[in-house]
Amino acid sequence: MRLFIDDGNVEAISELFDLGFFSGISTNPSILKRTGRRPLEIIQEMLKRFSGSLFVQCASRNYDEVIREGKELFKLDPKRIILKIPFSRTGIRVLREFKQLNIPALITGVFSVPQVLMSAEAGADYVAPYANRIENLGIDLSVVESMQKVITNGDYETKLIAASFKTLTQISKMAELPIYGMSLPVTMYGEFFAHSGTLKAIDNFDADWDSIKDREWVPVKS
Repeated sequence: MRLFIDDGNVEAISELFDLGFFSGISTNPSILKRTGRRPLEIIQEMLKRFSGSLFVQCASRNYDEVIREGKELFKLDPKRIILKIPFSRTGIRVLREFKQLNIPALITGVFSVPQVLMSAEAGADYVAPYANRIENLGIDLSVVESMQKVITNGDYETKLIAASFKTLTQISKMAELPIYGMSLPVTMYGEFFAHSGTLKAIDNFDADWDSIKDREWVPVKS
């Protein structure tokens, strides 16, 4: 299971990325808007400061414009840029063209098994179902397991990266599945460290250690 950071706050990402195991960063127009900065400036800074894949969404709507935009975005770093394309008629057409150009692409905004089937058949390198939004529509998250079965049974090379999370329960459900990865915002990763049981255990360890009168130990201070 690969973990990606779904965020645009470069400084917050930096603190988290230093943990050393993330496979990359994912962005979209909504994420970039929240930064209040120029989108291209953020993407360039991310490429400079962080390693791994960088998912960048095409913002154009017209087929020809998306193709031109995608080519230019890909040029920023052909070894690391993966284009994101919303699922639509235009998106699937664009995907086929990018496939011919050997430009990797992710189909985003996926909510159903048939959408995954079409995306995989069209050659998508990745698909991104939206966990929280799926639940908001009253659809059980078991649909993501069905999506993965379609990919596995069809022997497609498409990789499924679950995105759009709001709760740890959603993350836990996805973590049980044989999917390629999950993409979470910085704040959600922060909740991993904030479990009350873990914090209580650490407090107990510290208190018990401090209560030992003769606690000569290995030297830790210079």
